[in-house]
Formats: sequence, C-alpha cells, structure tokens
Amino acid sequence: MEANILKLDIEKCIGVVNGKATISELENKWFGTVKENTLELDLVEVAYLMLKNKFKVKIGEEIIGDFNLFLTKIHKCLDKMFWPKLLVYQDLRDRGRRVRVVGNDRFLIKDKSGDLKIVVVLEEGGLKNVSSILEDLAKSIDLNISIVYAIVSLQGDLTYYEVKKIEPRKN
Repeated sequence: MEANILKLDIEKCIGVVNGKATISELENKWFGTVKENTLELDLVEVAYLMLKNKFKVKIGEEIIGDFNLFLTKIHKCLDKMFWPKLLVYQDLRDRGRRVRVVGNDRFLIKDKSGDLKIVVVLEEGGLKNVSSILEDLAKSIDLNISIVYAIVSLQGDLTYYEVKKIEPRKN
C-alpha cells in the first residue's frame, strides 16, 4: 500500500491533512486538531506517521518519504525537546495508547482501561523545580486526571512516574 501524502507548512512547522476520509480516520485515532476543513498535526505526530510508513510529506513541491531527509528539511522547526517527545510519543502509541499533543512537552493519553492521564516529557538531568511539580499536581487534581512524568535518559530509555499527593501519617 502506498503511503498517503500530507503537506508540511514550514512557516508554522505543522503538518496539514486534507480530505474528509483521511481527516476522520486520523481524528478517530486521536491524531491532530481539526481546523475548518483540515487536520493540523504537530511535528511529533508527522514524524511518527512517517516512521510507521503511513504518510509521506510534501514540502513545497517536493514529496519526501525518507525520514532523514525530512529531518534535514525541517531542522529549523526542531526544538531541543523534539527527540524526547518523539520517543515518548512513539512508546505510548506502540503500547496501544491514544495520544494527543496538548502542549510543548505534554500529551493527553487514554490508556487501555479508558482512563485519561497527562504525560509530561522530561529529559534526564533537566531541572524541574518543586513549585512547577506542585503546580502540575494541583492542575491535575482540579481536572480530576492523573499526571505522569516520562523521563527520557541520555541513552533513550524511558521511565514513567505517576505523581500523586500524599498526606503524612499521624501517629
């Protein structure tokens, strides 16, 4: 089966999908955000779909199917968290989770039991202050949703930590 083609808006650094059937299929699998008659995809989603040979990317008039060439063409769009985000995104999708990009370093996932969780991507050695952890936790409590930190090691290994509020015991 030949891969579908999506357009890359190099100015906005997003993928754009046209066609009702393709949009519907991808949206049902939690890819992208519908905007008018198109589906906009985060670069992590575009990269994942390319890695799975589901799509080729059209940049200008050039159609790209080679992942390394794709990375060369979009290098200005890549931030320092691209690789950790892609590793986590791919791991979650490959484990059968539905994953939606909801922020620069965050995904909303639906696990196999149907529970929703926010996954925050962090790099090993990266600093995260206690106040931001408490802020994440407070937001997750307000939304009644679990929060998970996905730590990506320097070797590319992943470890997931669920963050919960605990009350010290009184003796």
